[in-house]
Amino acid sequence: MKFEAGTKGSGALPTVIEPMLAALVREPFDSPNHVFELKWDGVRALAYIDGGQVRLQGRNLQNITPQYPELHGLAQQVRGDKIVLDGELVCLDERGHPSLQRLQCRMQRKSTSIDRLMRSFPVHYIAFDLLFLEGHPLMEQPLWKRKNLLHAILKPSEAVQACEFIEADGKAFFQATCEHGLEGIMAKEKGSPYIPGRRSSSWLKIKRMRDCDFVVGGYSFGGRRKELFSSLLLGLYDRGELIYMGHVGTGFSDSDLKRVYSLLQQLHIPACPFRDVPRVQKFIYWCRPEVVCQVRYGEFTPDGKLRYPVFLGLREDKLAKDCVVTDAPGWPRARESAPGP
Repeated sequence: MKFEAGTKGSGALPTVIEPMLAALVREPFDSPNHVFELKWDGVRALAYIDGGQVRLQGRNLQNITPQYPELHGLAQQVRGDKIVLDGELVCLDERGHPSLQRLQCRMQRKSTSIDRLMRSFPVHYIAFDLLFLEGHPLMEQPLWKRKNLLHAILKPSEAVQACEFIEADGKAFFQATCEHGLEGIMAKEKGSPYIPGRRSSSWLKIKRMRDCDFVVGGYSFGGRRKELFSSLLLGLYDRGELIYMGHVGTGFSDSDLKRVYSLLQQLHIPACPFRDVPRVQKFIYWCRPEVVCQVRYGEFTPDGKLRYPVFLGLREDKLAKDCVVTDAPGWPRARESAPGP
């Protein structure tokens, strides 16, 4: 836990505050003791406002202010001074949904000028908590009081908004976010304090997950002596070709590992079965694409690769040829594809 400089009640803001973190739960729930917010697909940032100046601190505690000039006016969007906000930096796509891919384009500057990046990928700051006001720490105050103060002092603009929330109806809210293709929701106890650097059950994140059956076209091996394999290389058919969709390396029980490894040992082939050879930084063994497994995942990247995949089990009842891209929820190019092979 990190919380440095400035004594309590002295009016001096801390140098750094380590953000409070959330625990992951699988299912949404209703609760009169919680507020529910959108889970923003962005980058965590604390905003320090002191003497009309703004400083942005990333989750790694580094100063990231120069990367986001459009937020230099944040001080004019709040009533008061010596303020610390907690929130997220987000980029929006053409639907107005938060897009981590667009934000990553903004973060990976390379040789592109900051002015051009600001025009192409404008960043918004979504504030969801208030940690200091007029130099006084609020972190021991209950969440509902901090949120009320946040909404009272923040004057929303195109670049800066306070995160909206609902009370009690977490299941319906989660369902609505899923229907709109959003990442998920946060559930926070109304009476909870802010605990810097702690992953607390007072804050819960509930992610939208999807299931699909994938063909195993090979496996990677990291080189550890007792390791049967590191991950399975997954694909789906599109117009008769096996398209590489990514790899899964988590979710296996010991019995899963032994069973899958035993099956794949009998299917080794010398050539890659995928249309394009995957870029995997490990030893690869190609296999005849006959084994099918079920995988749970969050979404796909814009180039069609799995995010947050977890192995669920083998599907020995399903033929590989029946695993097609049009059956993959959220695959960005599925609407352009025809069933095959």
